[in-house]
Amino acid sequence: MQTLEGVKLIKDIEQKYDVMSIKWKGVSVWPFLRLYLKESITTQRENKASVSNIKLVLKSLFSYCPFRAFKRHDVWSFTACDRRKQIGGKRIHRISGVFAAEEMSCLMIEKPLKGLGHYPRKEIEERDIISESWLLMTFHVLEFFSRCFTPKLENDYLLKQILGENNLVFNYLRYVNTLNAQRKAMRLMLRILPKPRVAVMECPYDKMGYMWAFHEEGVKVVEMQHGSLNGNHIAYNGRAYEKRMNPDCICVFGRDEYNYFVDGEPQYAPKVRMTGLYILERANLCFTEDLFKKDKENYKAVVVVTGQPVYEEILSCFIDTVALEHKDLIFIYIPRKSRDDLRFESDNVRLVNGVNIYEYLKWADIHMTITSTTGLESQYFRTPTIFYNYKEISSRYFKGIIDESNGVRFVENSQQFTAAFDDLYGHSFSFRDIFAYNSVDRINEVIADYLK
Repeated sequence: MQTLEGVKLIKDIEQKYDVMSIKWKGVSVWPFLRLYLKESITTQRENKASVSNIKLVLKSLFSYCPFRAFKRHDVWSFTACDRRKQIGGKRIHRISGVFAAEEMSCLMIEKPLKGLGHYPRKEIEERDIISESWLLMTFHVLEFFSRCFTPKLENDYLLKQILGENNLVFNYLRYVNTLNAQRKAMRLMLRILPKPRVAVMECPYDKMGYMWAFHEEGVKVVEMQHGSLNGNHIAYNGRAYEKRMNPDCICVFGRDEYNYFVDGEPQYAPKVRMTGLYILERANLCFTEDLFKKDKENYKAVVVVTGQPVYEEILSCFIDTVALEHKDLIFIYIPRKSRDDLRFESDNVRLVNGVNIYEYLKWADIHMTITSTTGLESQYFRTPTIFYNYKEISSRYFKGIIDESNGVRFVENSQQFTAAFDDLYGHSFSFRDIFAYNSVDRINEVIADYLK
């Protein structure tokens, strides 16, 4: 089952059943379970801790000095190593990098990157930083021992009915134990270390146990938007939310997301603020020399392609087909995660790993993707985008946000690509200001409100 079909099934279930009445310890656990139920439906597998993940956690424990955590900080910032982008010799966090740049009283808690762990301290700006591996290790230990207990849920007969009527297999009790292990791990951390006043989280919906613990301990939670956010995203399209497992404030990229939360029902967070995207402004200031100066001497245009893990093979095959028909163009293919195994028959496709996508977006003539957030970020750099509308996924995500007047085309085959390229190359458009400007000042204002 495709992702959007899984999302529709979850929404149909919520229409039919009083899912918010499924509770544990007086808290509705449905908002957490629905994430993993959708994942189970669309991937036919459950998330489990692998041996490689356990090794990664253990390897990363001392990547940074853990004693930094015993210093008092106003803010704890939760992010992940894979959200760093290289600018001027440093690996900058695309969203939370503002805290290091502004030298706030902030402890960064960073999730390690598979295959790497963390970048060396000399390559980053943060000084007060620890690996999230300490929390993850504690969580996995607690989760392992919790398997000896069976949580008793209020109205769990509804879950059994939902699974039975839809022929679904889903170990929901395991995920309730996961939620509680997250909660206990964070509460333990808050008891051992000086407690912050604000927790800033990117992608917090798979860490609802953390938010539950923060609220129990009186710590305010601010979410920073990290990617595409709309009614098709399973974390943001619920019919109801459990406030104890949701942020007190969500900071969004711009007006579209702001309107989505403010005008829609139900209320995702009590406060919504527009704060833009820090890395875009930082990149625009730093990348001043045309990266493709030589390529533009040999080719008519440079097309930068942004890959995605789920669609990497699909998109790369399409690009190979298009490139064979357009030898006057150079296609720069950038997978989301490094992939040396991708192969292209055409010699005008260049596979590039581990680069700063924002530098490439700024100097490209045309950008291509399926559903990556770069489809919106390219608007910031005034770069037209051709979406490969595979199974109409791109149009479902982005139509209504950007359209042809904004330098956007949706294509489903190589013939349509040719027409789209001719429409876009060398023409002017009314690009949208999707991202709020002055992100540093805006984020400072949000944090200051909670530190008064």
